Amino acid sequence: MFEDLWLRVRRSLLAAQGSDGGLGPRAGLPSEPEPTALAAIALDDAQARSWLAANQRADGSFTLVGGPVVNDSATGLASVALGPGTAAERAIDHLVGMVAARVPDDPRVPHDPDRRGWAWTEGTFGWVEPTARALLGLRLRRPDDLDAIGQAIEMLRDREVSTGGWNHGNPVAFGVDLPAYGQTTALALVAMHGLDPSMERRGIEALQRLWKLERSGSLTLATSAAALRLHGAPEWVGPARELDARFARMPEDVVTLCWAAIAVGPGLDVLREPS
Repeated sequence: MFEDLWLRVRRSLLAAQGSDGGLGPRAGLPSEPEPTALAAIALDDAQARSWLAANQRADGSFTLVGGPVVNDSATGLASVALGPGTAAERAIDHLVGMVAARVPDDPRVPHDPDRRGWAWTEGTFGWVEPTARALLGLRLRRPDDLDAIGQAIEMLRDREVSTGGWNHGNPVAFGVDLPAYGQTTALALVAMHGLDPSMERRGIEALQRLWKLERSGSLTLATSAAALRLHGAPEWVGPARELDARFARMPEDVVTLCWAAIAVGPGLDVLREPS
């Protein structure tokens, strides 16, 4: 199913790959860790893995630097893309030592300050997506670190919205219950596959609603198809059909193309915990 879509997305990603083996957020832009890691997962691409190995920092992280901000949130994805080995172990060592800052609870934005998760950048508050990326790396590359995996799960439990699924950060702000979003919910579900059945069930039910409400977003469609397929939900074909129908007019966003390739191709198996 969707073999033609897989081939078209694969061609687009290979065309976007730079001469250095990495990929940028769009074709022709400098290579970055996140799109390169996702392409390595989606395509089982040795050149992309070589770029990652050559661009790992001394502290084990994979970063995107913008002025004074150092975003290391791609480190978990890179650890998965690299496969088992020393480079992945160094990446996980970095993750374990970089739990988000403890921010005191505030009645305006209530949260459990002991459930910190991971942040977009060092020394800041934890968010759902970087926590999901860290959890994915931990469970696939260091499954015996139950403390770190437990930290990630507990943070996601604390941030789950009342209707199931996840917003970007807190479920409540200034007395308002915040909605879940498709992309964030999908990425959390990819990371926690098989770890918390009741929370996953609520997330899947939410995602089955959300992708239809957010169908204008190609990244939401791609991540939703990947998450639902990973969880064995037959409804994954819905967002995949939408992707197939709109492929010719999709924006040339490499991250979206990577998740589309993962959703319909063999790269999804890389995200499954070994039995």
